[in-house]
Amino acid sequence: MLVSASSVFGQDIGTTEVKVVEGFKPEIPDASRLNENAIFADTIKKDRTQTYEVIDANLDSDYKTTPLAPAQVKDDKISELYATEVGVGFGSAFTTKANIVHNSKRSKTLSYGVIANHFSNAYSPDDYKAKNSKNTIHLFGKQISSSHIFLANLDYDRRTALYYDEKNNLEAEDFFRNRFAYTKLSLSAISKETSVLKLKHHTNFFISDLNELSENQIHLSSNLRKTINGLPFSLTIEFNDYLRYNNSDSKFENTDLKIFSFSPSTSFTKYGIDFDLAFDVDFLSDDSPIGFFPKIKATKELVKDVLLIYGGLSHNEQRHTLKSLSDENPYIHSFGTNQSILGFSSFPQELKITDTQELYLAMRNILGKGEVFEGSIAFGTVQNFAHFIDTIHLSYNRFKVGYLDVKQLHANANYSRKLNQIISLNANADFFSWDVDVYHKPNFTANLSAPINLRDKIKVAPSISYMGERSVNDSDSKLLAQIHASLGFYYSYSKQLSAYLHLNNITNSKKDLWLGYREVGFNGVFGVNFSF
Repeated sequence: MLVSASSVFGQDIGTTEVKVVEGFKPEIPDASRLNENAIFADTIKKDRTQTYEVIDANLDSDYKTTPLAPAQVKDDKISELYATEVGVGFGSAFTTKANIVHNSKRSKTLSYGVIANHFSNAYSPDDYKAKNSKNTIHLFGKQISSSHIFLANLDYDRRTALYYDEKNNLEAEDFFRNRFAYTKLSLSAISKETSVLKLKHHTNFFISDLNELSENQIHLSSNLRKTINGLPFSLTIEFNDYLRYNNSDSKFENTDLKIFSFSPSTSFTKYGIDFDLAFDVDFLSDDSPIGFFPKIKATKELVKDVLLIYGGLSHNEQRHTLKSLSDENPYIHSFGTNQSILGFSSFPQELKITDTQELYLAMRNILGKGEVFEGSIAFGTVQNFAHFIDTIHLSYNRFKVGYLDVKQLHANANYSRKLNQIISLNANADFFSWDVDVYHKPNFTANLSAPINLRDKIKVAPSISYMGERSVNDSDSKLLAQIHASLGFYYSYSKQLSAYLHLNNITNSKKDLWLGYREVGFNGVFGVNFSF
């Protein structure tokens, strides 16, 4: 049996009444920090002084350290250069191609080399025999000094063109072969002055010969540049001496035409437009009046790095020579140029200067990444516009140059786009309009190409070109328009060995390039190149 007892105590607190005799206003005092900055103090008083003494003693050990080799920093290995490349090619229409390139390897002060090329073909359009050949040799040297860069070049260019009527001509074909052998030696000096306040120059001298003194040219020119009062000025001074028929066997009287010309120019910016001002002055030794031709160009960037427009007044001058005419048309009459010619009657080609003055407006528009459009339109006058007239003389159906004063409208459009990392697109078109009939000059030409690059190993180059109709004489007869399609394949086996295949004139066009001179049809060439 369990028995327990408990007790509870309590206190009764009565109510206390407080009477406020005077007015009472309760207030809460503002909190205040006794010390705003904390103070730290080391309360441990301990002597940390260290005492020591040095013991002079050696530790005996047979351990030897290996010295570390100094670090060496090496440049990235540069790619290997090959000094010589040899290429050969063969194809239809008895086509042969060859090229040799040799140049010096890397040098800071001296470089030199030689480039030689050969091309020839032969084909038989109807009852004719046609042969063409072109051989070129180019030797060059470059010396860099502390103040100048010196350049030397020697060029040899030999071109032959034969179009022979085997059925109706009893004479040997050598009498119908046009031969043009051209040699040119040139020397140049370029100053390396970098200060805009000092005079800089680019001086050039050359002497040339065509067909053993049949035509010679001596040229000396210098372009001087200096900045004066913040404006860049340049002055081109040029002297040319054209000599013809100096060979002893020539039937024509030798001629000598000297031309001295100078052209000052400057450029400045005004009202946000870039201006280029210049003029050409010509003095001729044949009693021709002094020529004065102003040139003006204004350029405005409407949208930075996107849209550029420019226009003004231009002047172009071309002195026609037997070399320039034969480069354009190898079937010209070549009397007096050391050729094997039938008959005793002959006449020289008339050589004049073509002056073109045009008002032009052009634009360049970047449409997107890797996409550019350029267009221009020009209208002006051309004095001594050169064209070729078919002239039958004795046994020769060849061409003589003629000259006209014409008004010319010229429009050009160029479009290029990189479609992706593999394919690009390039297109170009030219349109001409003259106020009189000109011969063997098309009004419209166009070219389209789409090169394909497969990792720089295989390249394919398809292209197509168009040349419009051309008038050939005062009658209504015209040369038909031509469309040429070509395809090129290039394979790089290694840095040393590569091969190519060219398929030309896939449309097999066999129309006249010049009146009475038919082009070769479809043809192909296969070749290889090797470097060592």
